[in-house]
Order: sequence, then C-alpha cells, then structure tokens
Amino acid sequence: MDNKRKIQTILSALARIIVYIVLVSSPLVLKRVLRIESIDDNFTREVSRNFALLAVAILSMQFVVSARFKWVERPFGLDKVFRFHKAMGLLAAALLFVHPILLAAGKSWSLLLDTRWHILLGKLGLIVLLLLGFAGIFRLAIKLDFERWRFGHNLSAALVLLLGFLHSWYAGSDLHASAAMRFWWIGMLGVAALAYVYHRVLRPAWYRRRAYHVIEVLQETHDVWTIKLSSPEGGRRYDYLPGQFHFIKLYRGSGLPVEEHPFTISSSPAEENFVSSTIKESGDFTATIGQTKPGDTAIVQGPYGRFSYVLHPEEKELVFIAGGVGITPLMSMLRYMRDTRTDKDVLLLYGNKTENDIIFRGELSEIEAGGYPHLKVAHILSQAGNEWRGETGFVDKEKIERLCGGGLETKAFYVCGPSIMMDNVIRTLRTLGIPSGRIHHERFSL
Repeated sequence: MDNKRKIQTILSALARIIVYIVLVSSPLVLKRVLRIESIDDNFTREVSRNFALLAVAILSMQFVVSARFKWVERPFGLDKVFRFHKAMGLLAAALLFVHPILLAAGKSWSLLLDTRWHILLGKLGLIVLLLLGFAGIFRLAIKLDFERWRFGHNLSAALVLLLGFLHSWYAGSDLHASAAMRFWWIGMLGVAALAYVYHRVLRPAWYRRRAYHVIEVLQETHDVWTIKLSSPEGGRRYDYLPGQFHFIKLYRGSGLPVEEHPFTISSSPAEENFVSSTIKESGDFTATIGQTKPGDTAIVQGPYGRFSYVLHPEEKELVFIAGGVGITPLMSMLRYMRDTRTDKDVLLLYGNKTENDIIFRGELSEIEAGGYPHLKVAHILSQAGNEWRGETGFVDKEKIERLCGGGLETKAFYVCGPSIMMDNVIRTLRTLGIPSGRIHHERFSL
C-alpha cells in the first residue's frame, strides 16, 4: 500500500510536469506543425524569435504556478513550487534579455536603437522584468519588506505580461503568419489573466465570507505567541495533515497592519474546533502578533505542504530536529501522534539559545511521559547558563551520532528551523550516508 501511494505521487507529479512542458513548448510545436518559416531565413534571428515565444509562454504559466492551486502543489509541496516559479522567472528574463541582442546580431546592431512604439513597449517590459528579478533575489539585502515586495511583484508581473503581449502582437512575425498562432497567443494570455483574477480577487472574496475568528492568544515565550482560530461561523474547520502550513491575514484594531503571511500549523488535526499557529516576533508584522485579541477576524487559506510523517507510514523510527520556532510543524505531528495514540519511536533534538527560548517545554515533557508516541527529547542550548546540565552547542554530527545511538540507516529525519541551521544539519546527514528520501524538510521563505 505504501509503495502504491509513492507510485501514485510520482505519477501525479510526472503528469503535472508533462502538462507544464507541453504548454510552455506549445508555441514552438505549433510553429513547427504549421510550418511557419523565418521571414528572412536567418538562423540567429530565428533563435531569437523562438526565445521570445518560449519566454512569453513561461511568463503566462507563471500566473498558474504561483496561484496556490492545490492540484498543482499537491505532489510537490508549495515551497518547491514557489522555488520553481522563481527559477522559471529568471529563465524567462534571461531569454528575453538575449532576444533583442540576437535579433540585432542577425541583421543590424542599429535595431537596438529602434524607437517604434511597440518596440519601446518590449524594452519597457524587459526593464520591468529585470527589476522584478533583482528585487526578488536581493529583497532582504535592500531591506524591502515582504508586503511591499509582494504588492510590487504582483503588479509588475501583470504589467510585464501585458507589455510583452502588446509588443509580440505588433512585432511578432510568427503571429502575423498564422491565425492559429494568434489564437494560441490570446489563449495563453487568457489563462494567465484568469489565474491572476482567481488568485487575487475571486478566491480572497470567497474566503472573506468564511472568516475565522481569534478565540485565544497565548504567550509561549518572551517573543513567541500562539494564535488559536475558531472554525468559520456555520461551517467546519478545513482538514489538514500534521506539519502543514496555511496563509493567515489578520484584521485587527488599533491601526495594526493587515498582511497575509504563511505560518505553520502547530495544532493537532484531531482538534476539531480550532486551528492554531505559533508565531515568533521576527519582523515588522510579527512584532505586533502579541497585540492580537480574541474576537479579531482572520482569513485563512490552506492547507499546503508535504512536511508530514503521515505521508510516509512506512517510517517507524523518526528523528525530529528543530531549531527555535521550527518546532511548530513537529509539535503538530507530536500532538497528533499523542491524540491518535500512534506507536512510533521519536527522538527530538531541539536547539535553542537559552532555556527561556524553549517553546512547549512543559507539553513536550508531558508527551514524553505519556508514552504515545515513544518520545525522547534532547534540548540543546547554544548559550546555556551555568545551571544548565543538558546538551550544549549546536545540533552537529557528534550529537546526531551519539544521541541517535546507531542504526541511522533505519531512521527518517524531519528537519525544520532557521535556514543556516537546516543547511548545516542536512549537509551533516548526507555525510552520514542518510539517503535524500529519508531527509524531510520544508523551507518557508516563500
């Protein structure tokens, strides 16, 4: 049964990849089928035009890839889909950057100075696209906050596609040569527009009519809070797997910011009346999370992600490795194991700076004593006080080998925490010979 599920997931992912490749390559295939020949029989210019067709097809599909369609992300996880989205955006930018250079190289460099209005629109679209890519890569370095970046990103992406469509419609010789090509071009633009309107307008309006409400705000540590959300009035809480995440937009009083952010679900799916997220104060928005009050409204979209032990029922010995607030998806899993009396062996290696930074310390001890699952917790502090008698330092190779007690090849590892910590731990696990299929992680820098 487990192998059957794996095969189904692989086939599902493969089917989506094939559909994507077919759609992106369709202008080149259609051009070939229609036998549209180059108007000047110049190989360099033909390559340039093909690059442009491919780039615009990629840009059109970017709106579908980024629209959080669950049938798109389900076999991959939304974090991987978004990283693919970013990579394909950079590829499209590179293709469009080379496009005018190859055109000029194939005929005359003076073409780069062409000032016809539809050519200028193409140049403007390329500039906006390059700025879009720059902002995405260096957002943190230039200190551009997430909400402003996302607003600019969505607006600029729509502008780039519109400018690219107008430029290609009036300048593209391939479109002029065939009504079928023009029909396809309009279809691609239509698909992108529908995905954009659904993602930015229709779906948010639907969720607003099914709003959740804050029922409790708990302070876990000096800078970590748990927000409990009730099910929509007259409705039921959505189903999710332990370890998944969702997007929350809070509507609060006193001039507090209204922004949408992804947060891990920390509650157990066995809790039917609420869903909760545990959030650390780490930015302009999350710094205000403690000011959230019961009765505040929340728009919740989810669940997303594949970071869950229930997707790998064949794994019996689990090692959870967490850093700081990275404990939240693992806590959701542990709570669900406790609630369903799951008989698994789990070792939790939990790294923090100090004792005061340990989230869920008391509850972890209760789960450990309860016997479901068979949990052993090892707290590791990097800035331990003099009275600390536990592990110190970081989650490194020596601690993993010693605390796991051998038999690493039979264990599965679930890693969540700050990016640097995750990179170091995953690198260490690979040096220890752990296969990639037994190292599960999810990155939340969407």
